[in-house]
Amino acid sequence: MNANSKLTVLLATLITAILVGCASAGSNFDESKVAQIKKGETTEAQLIQMFGQPQNRTVNSEGQTIDTWIYTEATVKGESFIPYAGAFAGGTNSKNKTLIVTLQDGKVQSFSSTGGGMETRGTTQDVPKK
Repeated sequence: MNANSKLTVLLATLITAILVGCASAGSNFDESKVAQIKKGETTEAQLIQMFGQPQNRTVNSEGQTIDTWIYTEATVKGESFIPYAGAFAGGTNSKNKTLIVTLQDGKVQSFSSTGGGMETRGTTQDVPKK
């Protein structure tokens, strides 16, 4: 195997390891733009320009539109892939954020933004034998 082939195999292995270790759902939005939302002024079109299309759009019985943006991401710690020790040293890191905006007559009436994350550690549990 020549040097170029070895480099190609190494890069492919590295890229695969990186891709397997991370997963996300939703569209990642810039939470710093939440401060730009103005009650009674910001329109739905402006929200879409700032955050992209919402994951959910609801119209309630009062005729209000509720747009929701959600993003979540989980990353497997590299230690998880160490044989035997990975069950104790590994785990995942996750983060999530949500933006919920209520609109009346096409303009923002209220909004809330939340975010957080969690770290989990890999553990094992003995299964009782019958």
